[in-house]
Amino acid sequence: MTRYQLATEIFSLPRGREHIVYAPLQRTSLLVNDAALNLLADIAAERSLPRDSRTREVLDLLLELELIGPKSGRRGAGPTGPTRQPDAATPHERPAADVTPIPLRPTACTLFLTTACNLRCLYCYASGGDRPRHLDERVARDAIDFIVSNAVESEVGEVTVAFHGGGEPTLAGETLVHCVEHARRRCREHGLELSTGVATNGVMGDGMRDYLADTMTSVMVSVDGPAAVQDRLRPQANGGPSSAAVERTLERLSAGACSVGARLTCTSDTIEHVPAAVRHLAADYKLATIHLEPLFACGRSLHHDLQPPSADRFVETFRRCRALAAEHGVTVVYSGARQPSLAHAFCQASAPSFNVTSDGDITACYEVTGRDDPRAETFIYGAYDPAQRAFAFDDARIAALRRLTVDDAPRCALCFCKYHCAGDCASKRLYPGGEESVIARCQINRRLTRDQLEDALMGTPVPAGVEALTKG
Repeated sequence: MTRYQLATEIFSLPRGREHIVYAPLQRTSLLVNDAALNLLADIAAERSLPRDSRTREVLDLLLELELIGPKSGRRGAGPTGPTRQPDAATPHERPAADVTPIPLRPTACTLFLTTACNLRCLYCYASGGDRPRHLDERVARDAIDFIVSNAVESEVGEVTVAFHGGGEPTLAGETLVHCVEHARRRCREHGLELSTGVATNGVMGDGMRDYLADTMTSVMVSVDGPAAVQDRLRPQANGGPSSAAVERTLERLSAGACSVGARLTCTSDTIEHVPAAVRHLAADYKLATIHLEPLFACGRSLHHDLQPPSADRFVETFRRCRALAAEHGVTVVYSGARQPSLAHAFCQASAPSFNVTSDGDITACYEVTGRDDPRAETFIYGAYDPAQRAFAFDDARIAALRRLTVDDAPRCALCFCKYHCAGDCASKRLYPGGEESVIARCQINRRLTRDQLEDALMGTPVPAGVEALTKG
């Protein structure tokens, strides 16, 4: 009888009296019985297989699905047994870098216009407003020129300019407007499409509301719930409430041309209010998405004794909110659950992405906004050179960033969702003292990714012949 081997990585997940067999790289999932699962395990372990007609039927189906293949001289890859819970606590050791320079030609940039902020959010990762600094407009313009030049050379056809950072970008409103005008002008010169975006706390004047609503491609507004929650967690710098201003901003943005999203940070003592907040946001505003994220203990949250919700509570709340928002055609998302897509890196930090801090440094991570961050040596990989009016990059750090992928994370090797969460957020994994939160996120990632996997599996018509895997 022909000998077989696994043709791809295969994972199994128990589901009642059956099992989900999942081959993420093949985008294949099947519901199977014990016999079919044991057959796969026998193939993986290179044990002898039964020679009966039912086994032949199952083998033919597995061959057709390209889950197995005839055995060659190379040993098959991938586990078939139940996935082992990986150790998410300790970042892995990295091998020595290949520092061969690779040209960096980004066609998107995110400008951190300022670290000044009109709020004093109790959990701010960047302690926004404590040490105000502002990005030199000349540096911002040169960053835009750099990505436009790259787009022209690489014939990409589109550039993206976004505004984010350790403060509130609309406080540098004049610079923001000038940057958008400059990007528009340069894109017109070269026949390029321009996408623009901003992440904001939503507290701004009417003029800026109008500008964002009518000019930006997308706007993400941070808002944490009913007025009592919003005003406690996200007070203005003078201690005043912020909720009314944020509601006015959402109302104006909903009437504009931009795509609008809302982001809620969930803490252990506010998560009970999240479903009501999601219901309100989805019903009363024109939102494309609502992002729910558990608090990650860092920055100011360490001084205010704020805690993230338990993994169980967050998952339960997310499921409820997803159903509530769906009634209004709004999608609820969480950054670590994205089963429909395959990725080897969680985000563009390993590309690395091109983000200019208020000091003119180049960071690969939105959460690492200055050199005083303990992760700066990993994520800050360059700086603006005013003499050359150009950006200088550290090739060794770029090489190290490009290894921040799930392929270089042994702790993820036996996890079924490793090609979806892609090892999760590298900046959180590398944050000193963040081990407990990282472990909780792994639990959330697996459970919500499994939800998505089951939804996809149960909603897909069963191919002819698949009953051989569940009967007999």
